[in-house]
Amino acid sequence: FRFAARSDPARQVGGDFYDVFALDADRFGVTVADVSDKGMPAALYMALTRSLLLAEARRTSSPRAVLQTVNRLLIELSEPNMFVTMFYGVVDVAARRLTYARAGHDRPILLRGGAIRELPGQGPLLGLFDREPLVLSEDHLDLEPGDRLVLYTDGLTDVPAPDGRLLERGEFYRMLQTHAHRAAADLCAAVFADVAAYRQDAPQFDDMTMLVVEIH
Repeated sequence: FRFAARSDPARQVGGDFYDVFALDADRFGVTVADVSDKGMPAALYMALTRSLLLAEARRTSSPRAVLQTVNRLLIELSEPNMFVTMFYGVVDVAARRLTYARAGHDRPILLRGGAIRELPGQGPLLGLFDREPLVLSEDHLDLEPGDRLVLYTDGLTDVPAPDGRLLERGEFYRMLQTHAHRAAADLCAAVFADVAAYRQDAPQFDDMTMLVVEIH
C-alpha cells in the first residue's frame, strides 16, 4: 500500500482532516472528514473529532461501532450547532479487504482498470442526531493490485469557475479517470492542478482535501 494526500484550506486553518494510522501488525485505519463551517471553530472541532476517532479506533474493531461512539461523544462534548461528515475504514493487509462506514460523507471512489466506481454505504452525519445507536451501514470491499481508492471532501466538487458555474461531479470524475493510471502522489497533484485550472482566479470557498490509497 502507498498513500498520498493533499489538503488546501479555504482560510488559514480548515475543518477538513485525513489520516492513515496503524491499528496493529495486520490492520490500519484510513479516514477523511469534513467539519461544518471553516476557520478556527472548524479546526477546533476537527481536532476534537480526530482525537475521539483515534482513541476509539484502537478500542473497537468495527468501523460502524467506532463512528457510533464518536457521534455520542461529540453530542456530549461539543457545540450543538456543529457537525462532521466522515468516512472511516479498516484495511486487513494480508486479506487486502477494506471494511468501512460512511457517515454523511461523499462516497469514496474506486479506480480499477480504467473504470470508476462509487462505493456504497449509508449513514447520517455525526454530531447532530442523538438517537442510539446511530443507524449506519458497514460495508466491505476486496481490494486488488492496481486499485486506487480516492477519498475526498466536497471542496473539490463545489468549485466555482470565474463565471460562477460550479464544477459538476461528472467533470471531477473525468479528471480522476484521466489520471487513474498515475501513482498516488502524481494522481493527487494532477487532480488538484486540473481543479485549479478550472477555478482560475475565482475565490476558494471551501477546504479541499484528497487522500489516495494505492494498492500493489
